[in-house]
Amino acid sequence: MIAITRSKCGIPISDIFFANNVDEGPSRTPLCFFQQTSAQHPTFKPVQTSIIDLTAPIEEISAPISKNTRYKIQRAEREGLTPRLVTNPTVDEGSLYAHYYDTFAQHKGLPQCNRAKLRALCESSALLLSSISDTEGNLLSAHAYVKDESVGRVRLLYSASHYRSMNDSGERNKVGRANRFLHWYEILTLKNLGFKLYDLGGIPLDAADQEKNAIARFKLEFGGRLLVEYSGLLSTNLLGKVILPLARRRL
Repeated sequence: MIAITRSKCGIPISDIFFANNVDEGPSRTPLCFFQQTSAQHPTFKPVQTSIIDLTAPIEEISAPISKNTRYKIQRAEREGLTPRLVTNPTVDEGSLYAHYYDTFAQHKGLPQCNRAKLRALCESSALLLSSISDTEGNLLSAHAYVKDESVGRVRLLYSASHYRSMNDSGERNKVGRANRFLHWYEILTLKNLGFKLYDLGGIPLDAADQEKNAIARFKLEFGGRLLVEYSGLLSTNLLGKVILPLARRRL
């Protein structure tokens, strides 16, 4: 389990990842945001994700990967793309990632990176960053993960690439290959480091959203097994009970 504290509009919030049970006892932080807990709660929503078992032999891990994805990974390797993984990034490295992600989010019309959460994860040694560059050193794609060493699990938090700002289709395709190669490099590296679970960060349950479906298809190209967990926001003191309805709408 990972527990961090951050502030939103001046209100302290605890983020709790991968808990086995839900504790609603009194706390100094008025709100607790449980993320991907195995325990159900009446107010929590189901969250579906894809998990790759890193303890399995590498042949079993690679076997379910789609033929198309396998080809793109191999081509990215031949192109000399350089992946990099930082298991204990500094706060400055976290800030650089946030800047990169925010530029991506602006092009895609997404909310900006939660810098307070990213910083809190970094300060708790619970953040992992990765990136991949071309032969000229240009950054093609970058990922940020929640890292829980106590259970050997990493979970994709943010993924960014600037392909939408590229006019050349060949360059956009290279970014797609780079992103797949980066995921495969992470799987291999984290397995070698002794991690047990590689969490691709959510498989959307909404089949009506075409873009979410595209994200889901991409993640499922790597195989893995589907897992349903639960996420939700709870109040832990009197102030939390007062602000909880508004917080649920905002968070």
